[in-house]
Amino acid sequence: MAVTKTRNLKQPATTDAISPLKRGGLDLGEFNSPRVAPDVTSRLGQTLDEFYGSLGDVLIDITALEVNTMVVEEIKGDKFIPWETYRDIYPISADYLEQQGIHQSLRDRYLELRKTLELEYTVLLSDPNSPLYDPTVLEQARGGQEILTDPTVELHQINTRLPNPTKTSSSEEMLQAQQILKNNRFLRCLRKLSELKAALDSRNQALLKTNSHQRANVKSINDLICAQTVIQLDGDVINRYAQEIVNHPDRDLILHI
Repeated sequence: MAVTKTRNLKQPATTDAISPLKRGGLDLGEFNSPRVAPDVTSRLGQTLDEFYGSLGDVLIDITALEVNTMVVEEIKGDKFIPWETYRDIYPISADYLEQQGIHQSLRDRYLELRKTLELEYTVLLSDPNSPLYDPTVLEQARGGQEILTDPTVELHQINTRLPNPTKTSSSEEMLQAQQILKNNRFLRCLRKLSELKAALDSRNQALLKTNSHQRANVKSINDLICAQTVIQLDGDVINRYAQEIVNHPDRDLILHI
């Protein structure tokens, strides 16, 4: 960033006026001085680029306000930890869900979480403007069973590109996993998947506790998003309601919330 420092020669040398480029004892004009090392200027430029990039990501996030309503048994104060979420979603597969004893009715939704994560990463790899860009991905997309071009492809048919966070024997994969967790776009997707997985985990526990003879006639909507309101910056308001609300005994209360 170029900043030009000027001085009024008509001004007395003893003046106490503070240059508008000086704030808090910092003279920004000095960054153009030969006394400043080139690496300092380079770091300043990099910091500004990162700031502008972060600001752009924030503007993307606020293009639409989304409010989701969920009915839960208890409110948990779990904190979003990117590595933990990535580590828990990465191994999801049909065999994994079977081993973990996940309720049969929820398995497709768990698999969808894993597919979404894979798709988001593949899109980043195929984006020329992404720091993770890999030109070979688009070439491979011309083949069959490719998540980037085939919406019907099953998870077990996909050759994953995501680095394995549990493969401690490979330091390269661990570093790759850490690298993608620095990508703001990937983190936004991961945060959303973290919320959905937490809801599925809670729902799974409830289903496993309830046997077929004890199930209520009214389908439980605990831990599932049952109402959604999206307020866009252009003024449009979109309301969505889950079908399960229609016959729920607490329908009016839920809709009022």
